[in-house]
Amino acid sequence: MIIQSIYTVLLVLTGINLSTTDTIPDPIKWSFTVEKVSDLEYVLVATADIKKDWYLYSQYNTNEGPVPTSFTFSKSPTILMLQNVKEEGKVIEKHDKLFEMVISKYKSKVVFRQKYKSTNNTANITGYVTYMACNELRCLPPKDLEFNVSL
Repeated sequence: MIIQSIYTVLLVLTGINLSTTDTIPDPIKWSFTVEKVSDLEYVLVATADIKKDWYLYSQYNTNEGPVPTSFTFSKSPTILMLQNVKEEGKVIEKHDKLFEMVISKYKSKVVFRQKYKSTNNTANITGYVTYMACNELRCLPPKDLEFNVSL
């Protein structure tokens, strides 16, 4: 009887935990494309569309506050990164109540660009983006999203 009661409590707690995390859909929608610059040079374009009332954090924030957006690229013998990832969008720099510090964030939309060279025009660029989304009341846990984009 005691074991059955413990089992029931565990099921209820697990169900509560699953239902609370599933009710908040990811407020960031990513799209990835590649632009050809020359015969060997390309630009990966990662666009983050941000749901109303949510924010995505800049890659230039310190690790003392929210998790900054970052890109990790899979190693490839045919792909060479030429520059650091660049951000394009209207950055908001202000004191954040949740983190009690000045941070850089985006609302609505931000575009990240990574220029690279490829010696194989059929190679895919792969990796993942790590990001964190918050609104004025709460933050979602950091998330890793894999991407695989054809040239």
